[in-house]
Amino acid sequence: MNLWRKALSFLLFFIFLFTLLNAKVNKKSVREKELERMKINDKYDHYHLRKKKEFVVDQSREFLIPPKGEKPLGDFIVARTPPKIKLMILPNLNPEYFLDLKDPGDAYMIVWANWAHVTRSEDNRFYFAASNHRGYGCQINIYEYIPSRELVHRVVDVKKLLGWTDEGYTDGKIHGQMGIMPDGTLWAATHFGVHPTKEWFKNGYRGAWLLTYNILTHQAENLGNPIVGGNLAIYQLDEKRGRFVGTGNLSNMVLCYDVINRKVRFAGYPPNNWKWAPRTIFLDKSTGKFWTFDFNDKEKRFFSYDSEFNEFQKYDVSAPKNPYKGKEWVGQYPRGHIDEPAMDGWYYWATWDGVLFKFKPESSDGKPQIKYIDTTWRKGRDVLQMALSPKGRYVYYYPKGNSPVIQYDVKTGKRKVIAWVRDYYFKKYGYFMGQSYGMSISKDGKFLVIIVNGEFTNKKYAFGHPGILVVEIPESEREE
Repeated sequence: MNLWRKALSFLLFFIFLFTLLNAKVNKKSVREKELERMKINDKYDHYHLRKKKEFVVDQSREFLIPPKGEKPLGDFIVARTPPKIKLMILPNLNPEYFLDLKDPGDAYMIVWANWAHVTRSEDNRFYFAASNHRGYGCQINIYEYIPSRELVHRVVDVKKLLGWTDEGYTDGKIHGQMGIMPDGTLWAATHFGVHPTKEWFKNGYRGAWLLTYNILTHQAENLGNPIVGGNLAIYQLDEKRGRFVGTGNLSNMVLCYDVINRKVRFAGYPPNNWKWAPRTIFLDKSTGKFWTFDFNDKEKRFFSYDSEFNEFQKYDVSAPKNPYKGKEWVGQYPRGHIDEPAMDGWYYWATWDGVLFKFKPESSDGKPQIKYIDTTWRKGRDVLQMALSPKGRYVYYYPKGNSPVIQYDVKTGKRKVIAWVRDYYFKKYGYFMGQSYGMSISKDGKFLVIIVNGEFTNKKYAFGHPGILVVEIPESEREE
């Protein structure tokens, strides 16, 4: 019996060793993958968009034709007039391919992508970021789009600003919502692309970096690591009070930074084992309270943080569940939202699993109010950022997947398709779009600025060449 056991153990070990060695042999190097990507891009990039320094402009009835199987649930209508849409691949994606990269730094992807929101200034300029997601020596670009000049250009080379080298462990992207103070100072923080290990900290890594860029003076500043060992996957800036609040899932520590006096007001944890959700933050500008939900709570109940008094308060209120998803699942988390109340006084939100709902942080009984509306699209799709029209009637959002850009009418409760874009751009330009993480709206409500992840592949991969979409909404489709 012992002999048979030994023989079986030897056989199993041999199978395991053979599988492991075979996997290593078959595992493609970064160089091989990049050479394949280069070849595919050359095949599908019919119009050489990767090399263009100007927008391509389209206006087609095809924007209003739904892809097969894309009918939503609930009330919706389709715009009568197609929008004019402009597309440009972001500049300064250098190197475009990582052919000489010897060690990928344990990154699950090394490729250019956007992960952050779009921020608009008071004078109608737009700011966003893209990065190559590396585990060390990462290149992060902060861009500015100036509509009046049709100019998209890099304004901050974050790698250079922070003094990163190709040999040092670094964060891999900007992931939060950059904000701009009245004096023109844009505030941002970095977030890891590769999950840091003990080896990182032994070799000098200290966590997220805080940085600024003044859009008026064009001066940038490195403010170092405000919470050593922590990360800032999400954050928002209270421009009125000068408070920058953020957190992440590396240490789960919450940071409140006074951007006026340049000092930390709070760096710690919520009480009672409450855990700030690492992908949810909302600022009520009227009170200065920041909101999230308790990640440790089975019911996902909301709590708030008062940055003036460093006080936390929890409420017996949760985001609505998706009725089409069956029992509760991981996606019942608030995500995208508008930053100002709509004309009806409500803030509009979406959950990870695609529920559209509205939220009032303050009410007469002292607790927030929640009202379920519908799903974002079909049975529910994720939304990362929403935009509100100037007079508060229309909420715009762009769900994940082969979904359209949508206008929700607060007054009528109707969802209107402004344009389906993914199939059109793949068919004409060979450009396949993935999820959009950022969207903002012009000050006059005439156009949307959307940053998309995309690549020139056969609908198999959507990272590598992020682009900017400018969707000009016909006047007849946005009467307020």
